[in-house]
Amino acid sequence: MTPRIQEISQLDRVIHEQARLAIMLILGGVGEADFLYLQREVGFTQGNLSGHLAKLEEAGYVAIEKNSKEKFR
Repeated sequence: MTPRIQEISQLDRVIHEQARLAIMLILGGVGEADFLYLQREVGFTQGNLSGHLAKLEEAGYVAIEKNSKEKFR
């Protein structure tokens, strides 16, 4: 295996999936956001966004603060 292939194989697929990477880029720019803001920015359905956020939270990439207005960091 070439060094380049080894490097690519080390990518974390949780965060390097295109949709989740887009979420992380948005959060990196604003620090934290509520669900509706993220949904507008990425253009995902509510269920799709929820699923991606759950995977990111499980992996420790985002923290979800649930109250009357969910916030993501």
